[in-house]
Amino acid sequence: MITIVTLLSSTVAAYRLNTSIYKRWRGIWSSPLILTPLAIIAILPLAGVSYDTYVASTRPLLWMIGPLTLALAVPVYQQRAFIRHWWPALVVGTIVSGTTAMISAIELAHFFDLPSTIAHSLVARSVSLPFAFVVADEISGARDLTTLFVVVSGLVGIVVGDVLLVLMRLRSAQAHGATLGAIAQVAGVARAHDRGTPNGVMASLTMVFSGAFAVLAAPFLVRFLQ
Repeated sequence: MITIVTLLSSTVAAYRLNTSIYKRWRGIWSSPLILTPLAIIAILPLAGVSYDTYVASTRPLLWMIGPLTLALAVPVYQQRAFIRHWWPALVVGTIVSGTTAMISAIELAHFFDLPSTIAHSLVARSVSLPFAFVVADEISGARDLTTLFVVVSGLVGIVVGDVLLVLMRLRSAQAHGATLGAIAQVAGVARAHDRGTPNGVMASLTMVFSGAFAVLAAPFLVRFLQ
């Protein structure tokens, strides 16, 4: 019989293996955000493990998202000089990108007449999971759906973001990083860091500030636009 420890350790081992693969063969389909979940989804039925059992066994991984939220304050402190220099771009970019993402999610949900749970879970699709979970809880979304939307948004974001950066002919490393951090969360930050320190720093800060802004603004926007 498969135990909780087995499922938990297998998940961590699969992710660790996937990160090694991604470092050697970088690409969307080798990303741990997509390859690890696909592998687990394929293996669970073969092992006779139900979805409920797997979720219950790996719940400690979800618990770790709480401390991770506090850990996001570290890069903010470390890059305080960078923030003082670029604060106008960070503030304006965070407000504009965050508001646009949330309003578009709400309005598209209304247009397609989606159930409220799905609509509210979509609102946080453009922020990293620690913040997305808080937003989902505040506006009665579903964490499982929010996780799916965040991952898909991140993967699509790095593809679309690269195309937009080419079409818009942006040359600033900070602009590249801000764009990827705002639309693709962790996936965007990883892509930005591959391109250099200025890109990665701006992407990391934009991701953190966008998440904090979503936590504050999402409940108001949902009530106002319902």
